[in-house]
Amino acid sequence: MLDPTILKHFKCSGCGACCRWGGSVLLTDEDIRKLADFLGLTEPEFIEQHTRLAPNRKQLALLDQTDGSCAWLQGDRCAVYAVRPVQCSSFPYAWSVPQGCPELDRLLAHQKSVEQPGVNP
Repeated sequence: MLDPTILKHFKCSGCGACCRWGGSVLLTDEDIRKLADFLGLTEPEFIEQHTRLAPNRKQLALLDQTDGSCAWLQGDRCAVYAVRPVQCSSFPYAWSVPQGCPELDRLLAHQKSVEQPGVNP
């Protein structure tokens, strides 16, 4: 588990790794509104074109690309970054995956070296 005090040092490198993890980007009503407005769509149009029923069958989730990455990922960048869903903007403060984000991996290595003196990251 990443020490929350270390998160104050987190700076996104823009690598897009967090957008390639499997799973669902769950949408709030506000996410849907903002994304639809950004794309010049009505909310029903956005829902029809860009969402699916989430595995929990209680929410909508963004569509994925065939490789499982987010449909909005273009190269290493988010095409809707300015209005990205809350789930995306809260990474890694509200949620994270233990491996795969270079910046989190760096912070975890630093934390481990502090907890175990003599271990160089």
